[in-house]
Amino acid sequence: EKLDPLHWNYLLVYFLAILADWLQGTNMYTLYQGYGVSVAQLFLSGFLSSAVFGTFVGTWVDTFGRRRGCLLYCFLEVVIQILEHVPNFYVLLFGRILGGISTSLLFCSFESWLNSSH
Repeated sequence: EKLDPLHWNYLLVYFLAILADWLQGTNMYTLYQGYGVSVAQLFLSGFLSSAVFGTFVGTWVDTFGRRRGCLLYCFLEVVIQILEHVPNFYVLLFGRILGGISTSLLFCSFESWLNSSH
């Protein structure tokens, strides 16, 4: 079965979003280690944030809009990248908490937007 333009657009945008998420993950360990902060605490805070916020981010996306969820994901990724260049543990911790939220948005907003548009 042939893919329609909506699916091709989705695949392109989703691939770029996933790529951005993957690329930041490979760089964070070295960056945090260079700052001399606890890498384990920062990584754990990101995972815990995703677990906590992931329980209701999907409901938020359904309530306020899937497109808004995707746009919020993109905005959070920009903010997170800016925060990662501040060598302060608490700023980095806040960035990881936002990272958990953005990861939850990444894995629920894009697919639900495609499903509701199809």
